[in-house]
Amino acid sequence: MNYRSNLLLLAVLISIGFCQQSFAQENWASWSHIISTKGYEGNLFRLQAQVKAAVEDDSASARLWARVDNPNRTGFFENMMKQPIRNSNWKTYTIQGKIDSAANQLVIGALVEKNGKFYYDNFKVEVEKEKNKWVTIYNADFEKGMEGWGSGVGRPESKSGVNDLFKAVVLMDAVSKSAVLEITGTGVPNYGYNKRAGKFAEVNGIKLYYEIYGDGSPLVVLHGNGGSIENASSHYPDLIKKYKVIAIDSRSQGRSTDTDKPLTYDQMAADVNALLDQLNIDSVFIWGQSDGAILCLLLAMDYPKKVKRVVAYAPNIQPDSAAVFGWAVTAVNRVIKTSTDKHEVKLYEMMRDYPNIPYSKLNSIKAPCLIMGGDRDVIRPEHLLKIFQNIPNSQLCILPGSTHGGAWEKREQFLEIMNNFFTKPFAMPTTEDWYKE
Repeated sequence: MNYRSNLLLLAVLISIGFCQQSFAQENWASWSHIISTKGYEGNLFRLQAQVKAAVEDDSASARLWARVDNPNRTGFFENMMKQPIRNSNWKTYTIQGKIDSAANQLVIGALVEKNGKFYYDNFKVEVEKEKNKWVTIYNADFEKGMEGWGSGVGRPESKSGVNDLFKAVVLMDAVSKSAVLEITGTGVPNYGYNKRAGKFAEVNGIKLYYEIYGDGSPLVVLHGNGGSIENASSHYPDLIKKYKVIAIDSRSQGRSTDTDKPLTYDQMAADVNALLDQLNIDSVFIWGQSDGAILCLLLAMDYPKKVKRVVAYAPNIQPDSAAVFGWAVTAVNRVIKTSTDKHEVKLYEMMRDYPNIPYSKLNSIKAPCLIMGGDRDVIRPEHLLKIFQNIPNSQLCILPGSTHGGAWEKREQFLEIMNNFFTKPFAMPTTEDWYKE
């Protein structure tokens, strides 16, 4: 289960609270400029700039962003998440917001994602001092170079947005005949949209999208609700060194297609099984996150010969408040009632209605399973404990100081635990042995 909107948006966790979508540190970068807001507190502002892009990847894009900083928190933030720029001609884009009464600075920036060349010019920031009377407080035409601009998101303590795969220079634009900022992304990982590694398999009436990387023992990676292959981008470089990674977009998510039938986890597990049949892969390790963790358990129950070992991060086997916290159940129902996005509603209806797996059925799982979660997860820890207690060959791990996105928040720790589970002999030691005569 994976709750988006203002709840546990996994993409926010991946991008360290900056970009509100599934940017991994390896596939995006930012350049920024900081403007003092002294004397402008409480006023509206607007940022304008000219942008164009020559993208090499279909999913590559340029964006503008603006953030209002208060001494101890972030105020207004906008990064054009729903307005990616892939236009090959110059066009002016605008972000408008309000400077908090306690704000100390406004940070503006250029955000680029994946491979291509991205161009920016004529940044301008205006403040509405009186109604309909705007004054310009900042201009940047780059005729004097990148004066005052730096890589990152304008937070010196953070490396977020700093990425050596992107290079920024000021050059003369052949069309505008003026100096412009050019940011080039080369060799940027493009997990989830890789034309060389990606393929579609015809399974169970749909086209299931998947990408394969690396050699070694096969490892299937399954994402959470509303996610995609791209979500685990920060983990693939390490996983590819050890495994043959088979990353899959679940039915109706990512690039995989759908039918008009309701979504179920059983159907999604059947899709994964059918793909493995087509690939002539007889057994795999599986790491599943959230909804993907549910699929792990179903695959282990229903297709036992296909599953060597399972790492299930934050699964639930029933959809009610006995398994997930009540605020999450309320949020799911609210989205179903209020959303105008039919696809979103369909995904949330699946979370509302499924899964419905009896604890007794977990007893049939033969493959060793590692049940994981965060100590501040959306899944109740007592539910994870009960799942663990009902799987004969199982281990339990609750990551401290972690949420539903603990695999990203504690990335190195998570990878070490998972790799040890997959590669070392499975054991279930018991303290009871200490007391036997």
